[in-house]
Amino acid sequence: MKKESGQIKIKVCRKCRAPLHENSLHNYCEACFRKVEETFDKIRDYLKEYPASTSFEIQQRLGISMHIINNYIKDGRLIEIPNEFLNLECAKCGCLLLSAHHKFCPPCEIEMIRSLDKAKEDLASNKIDIKETGKMRFRTYR
Repeated sequence: MKKESGQIKIKVCRKCRAPLHENSLHNYCEACFRKVEETFDKIRDYLKEYPASTSFEIQQRLGISMHIINNYIKDGRLIEIPNEFLNLECAKCGCLLLSAHHKFCPPCEIEMIRSLDKAKEDLASNKIDIKETGKMRFRTYR
């Protein structure tokens, strides 16, 4: 508890507003701190695989809100670097991509994966038995 001009201030969690111990090292309760660290681990793993990614790309690929990513930047846990690969277009729909790591935007990528899975299922269900079909014949020319 901190006293400021006659008022007592209690330290609370930044996320859920639960009261914290005044000597707590973090600004989050245990449950919220675990969630924050899991989110940061997802971002860190993604940045290990795609090191020059932008915050917009991380938001699209991982589904993490932009303000959460910006909070990590403000806290100094993430650093934005200039990216020379900005303003690329999706190879399918032509929308703006902000990374050179991917050729398709997430909606197009999901659509292509679904269509490939459907094609695999169609091919698997229509197996042709070679013994039941006729043989190939050659035409003779005179």
